[in-house]
Amino acid sequence: MDFRPDETQQAISRLAAEVVAGSDTPERLWKDLGHAGLLTLGAPEDAGGAGLGIFEITLVLTEIGRHAATTPTLQISAGSVTLVPDHGVRLNGPYLREQHPFAIAAACALADGALAGALDLTAEHIRTRHQFGKPLATFQAVAQQIADVYIASRTLHLAVLNACWRLGTGRPAEVDLAVAAQWLTAEAPPAIRTCHHLHGGLGLMIDYPLHRHTTMIRDMVRFLGGAEQTLTTLGERCVPRLH
Repeated sequence: MDFRPDETQQAISRLAAEVVAGSDTPERLWKDLGHAGLLTLGAPEDAGGAGLGIFEITLVLTEIGRHAATTPTLQISAGSVTLVPDHGVRLNGPYLREQHPFAIAAACALADGALAGALDLTAEHIRTRHQFGKPLATFQAVAQQIADVYIASRTLHLAVLNACWRLGTGRPAEVDLAVAAQWLTAEAPPAIRTCHHLHGGLGLMIDYPLHRHTTMIRDMVRFLGGAEQTLTTLGERCVPRLH
């Protein structure tokens, strides 16, 4: 199994990173994504798109998450939401069941990037911030905590990459998506809290970008239903395999 991005997919990731980093407002970012052709990756070629799939789309979402950029890239219209007593939130509309795995993949990819971006911010902070004449990163307690964040982030990335690759290549992906969603909802929240802890007071400042990563991760955790719900879903996906 080799789900590493090929040259085209790597180019998409690089282009998305450049576009997101170079856009200073949500409105400009949306226009720049469109001009770069990144909003039509999944559209058929005869309709002006690139004719690519969900894997390439999630690569773009990961880069958007890495910068915690604000864009309307993952939306649900208010008119499509119906509240059913004792049944949580249900959406109406055609093809919902078929599209549900793609929504899970998109949410996981966005949060994957958000946690990776928070890790980058935190690693840079403890590398450059000095205390008692030494960088914070040289203290064992700090190094151990950032290592935990790294493990959570890299594991999430691999789980998301695998799930999106399987979904994009037409392979069974229900269990893989459930694993990615469960790891995200269970491990990303404590990891982002550690990032705030290692930043100290700086992590609470609204003019510092860490809070945007936190908000994005929390939104995706709520979107997926939380750790208890994703664990239940994972169990339901795995139990049939045991019989």
